[in-house]
Amino acid sequence: MGEELKVLASLQIGAAMQELAGNNVSPEPVHKARTYIKKARAVIQLAAPGLGGLRRREVTALLRDASLRLAPIRDSEVQVRMLDTALETEEMQPEDFVQIRAGLADIAKQSRINGVRQIPRVLASLSEAVSSIPGWPLEPLGPKEIRRRVRRIYRRGRSTLDLCRVSQDQDTFHLFRKQIKQLWYALRITCRFWPADGEPLIGELELLGELAGRERDLSLLLMTLRHGPRNRGSLALIPALETRLPELKLAVLTGAGRFYEERPKVFAEKMRI
Repeated sequence: MGEELKVLASLQIGAAMQELAGNNVSPEPVHKARTYIKKARAVIQLAAPGLGGLRRREVTALLRDASLRLAPIRDSEVQVRMLDTALETEEMQPEDFVQIRAGLADIAKQSRINGVRQIPRVLASLSEAVSSIPGWPLEPLGPKEIRRRVRRIYRRGRSTLDLCRVSQDQDTFHLFRKQIKQLWYALRITCRFWPADGEPLIGELELLGELAGRERDLSLLLMTLRHGPRNRGSLALIPALETRLPELKLAVLTGAGRFYEERPKVFAEKMRI
């Protein structure tokens, strides 16, 4: 299985580099590149027993650096889209928010301009990461290790869920959102070893991930509005988002409570591996 994971990692990182070719900072390619990087990091999660601590930290740091450099472009772009979504959800008139939307669009434009200078460094990090893959010592990696890694990824999410239930800390909830995504990718990678090709589990996690992602994006928009100028539009939208966000968070935690109900060992033993 180790050789197959190396192929997957190469494909994902290569796809990310292709999206950014020519210093492309358009919203869709940047979003896709970040998604491919996340998938590569999910492969590393599963390959961890064979990689060793030092090598795993080195390649993870390269991928994290690439993703963080792309994050401002993605986050600024998504706030424009989330504003439109929020106005539709709250049944507010778009003409009352023209000034806010124009300001968010200007921020997104400036982020793209700044991002052009970041792309060469992003590509350098990705190139270094992909060039290290042939040397990954994953040949002995087998079913036992893969099951253990899935169980550990599941256990981490379950533990963070417990923290989210007793804490209002936004960083903890953001961590849980990422752990949902990590498990989602892990199940997709190993889908043929799960009953019904893992489709029910993957579908549940996809829904949870979408809800948690929406909460994250609306939180970014709310933060920008709170730090921006006060006008009639922002004074109307801020309270609406402050009401909507706890509802989204509760929906995520309720659904996650059902998904993570099983103990990690019981969950992982479903794998036919």
